[in-house]
Amino acid sequence: MPNVSRAVVWGVTLAVSLSLSAWAEGTTADEILDFVEQKSIMGGDVGNMSATVQLDVTTDGETTNYTFRVLAVRGAAGEPDRALIVYLAPELVAGSMFLTWTPKDRDARMWLYLPALGLVKELITEEAREQEFISGSGITRKDIAEGFRYQDEYSPRLDREEVTQGMPAYVLALAPREGTSADWQSITLWVHKEEFAVIRAEFVNRNGELARVMAGDDFRTDSVGFISHRIVFRDLVTGGVAVVTLIDRETAEIPPDYFLPEKLPELPLASP
Repeated sequence: MPNVSRAVVWGVTLAVSLSLSAWAEGTTADEILDFVEQKSIMGGDVGNMSATVQLDVTTDGETTNYTFRVLAVRGAAGEPDRALIVYLAPELVAGSMFLTWTPKDRDARMWLYLPALGLVKELITEEAREQEFISGSGITRKDIAEGFRYQDEYSPRLDREEVTQGMPAYVLALAPREGTSADWQSITLWVHKEEFAVIRAEFVNRNGELARVMAGDDFRTDSVGFISHRIVFRDLVTGGVAVVTLIDRETAEIPPDYFLPEKLPELPLASP
């Protein structure tokens, strides 16, 4: 399934943003995209983060609500970023866990823990990695694990600068690089000029149709940094809508065991 947005989480996963305003003047399209990608799941340079996230998925007129605890750590030099998503609600999936290790220059590794089976499974096949994180959300497991990572497959161009949602933004036009198997015919990103947070993203499919839109809302600085506290994903083909809401977020000391796949069955559901 094509990637909706490598933002969420964080959007579903979410992240801490540091101001890079000192770099704003004369910044190239490649540098802007690089700053966006550097944020990854964490969104900045803060070492550890804990957050509570709500995901509301609407398909065929019915909405299902999910709540997660997100624990993330920025990797030191040469080490991957790590994140653990613990399902808190609904009760049917509570206790399930999704663990990711995201190196700077390689594909992410992912594991799924299902408490009912006592099973920790690494997701290796591309089919498993591209499966939706939550059915109907349009957000894939790979989206969650890797965030914005488009530089390998897309070439960016700085199209213009404008004010959107009251915020100054760079508008980047992304086109597939020659010889790649990029999912989208084109992607347009609206990037905050000072914070380098993605304000909006539009995805055009191989048929030339605007197929998916990601729009951030409620941008503000919390105790950790600048971030969108609400992100809406719209699938214009199926009509599905996924809304990611950041309920709370803070820096936190997280034991290393929380990011080891073999330790997942032993972890408590509460945050450390």
